[in-house]
Amino acid sequence: MINKDTIVNLLSTTKSKNLVGVGLELKPYELATLILKALDSSENYGYLVMGVTKVIGYYEVTGVSCTTKERAKKPIQTALSLISSELEIECENININDKNLFVIQVKNSSETLSMDFIRNPNSQNDFIRNLIVACLNLQARKLYSEASEDERNDYIGDILEAIGYDLKDQTRRGTSSSGKNSGELDIYVSKDRLPFTVIEAMNLNSVNSDYINKHLDKIFSYDTAGNQFNISLAYVNVADFNSFWGKYSDHVANHDYPVPIISSEKNIDTYGYSELKIMKTNHNRSGIEVVLYHICVRIH
Repeated sequence: MINKDTIVNLLSTTKSKNLVGVGLELKPYELATLILKALDSSENYGYLVMGVTKVIGYYEVTGVSCTTKERAKKPIQTALSLISSELEIECENININDKNLFVIQVKNSSETLSMDFIRNPNSQNDFIRNLIVACLNLQARKLYSEASEDERNDYIGDILEAIGYDLKDQTRRGTSSSGKNSGELDIYVSKDRLPFTVIEAMNLNSVNSDYINKHLDKIFSYDTAGNQFNISLAYVNVADFNSFWGKYSDHVANHDYPVPIISSEKNIDTYGYSELKIMKTNHNRSGIEVVLYHICVRIH
């Protein structure tokens, strides 16, 4: 439980490095930035207080509308997803001088905290880098070790949306594998209202050829515009990840795609992680060379 007297004391001066006071509710990226600022001290807890204005020497309590924990849960969880390590938080409404404040209390961490995303990126390389950082954050969180594909996709999608992309998950678009109805794609990403990329994800515990082929083929039917690049993302739970990657990379390099394959590149991984692998296949789509990235992240 958040101690009201602690908040009152911290608000009495602007010198408290472990308190950040703001007037309005914030978007997840801004929340993450201010949470890191509130934790940039040796104090055991950092506080983000909504409903105050910074004046000379102290904070003036102005108040905000009462916010339920359930309503605050989603933006706070997304903000925490942007931070490199898991953090313990509490949040609640506190009445000071008959005005409501919404307070987020975050327990400080012994680990180095950072937010390593490029915000509002436009390039293909920047997007892939952001996606890899998101995958590494997911990989480090025990909560997702037993999660469903949809739960993992939600985590990745929330991060991408928070850093500037427009997302639609499970969007009905293109054609299904039967060719009769619009199919459901996992994550459809747009930029400036134009199609940017498609991410098709899957949980894997082996190189299941038929299952993998179905997902690979879906990507090109979902992408009706012909994006410059799309992504096949696999959440992998295997004992021997190196052996899995060898078989998986050979399989996707030799698959008979709906769009002709020109070449494959298995050595584009400049990140050097042992538990996350990346390669790409290059395809000829209506006379234009397009790229399909294949990213496999090991889930322990």
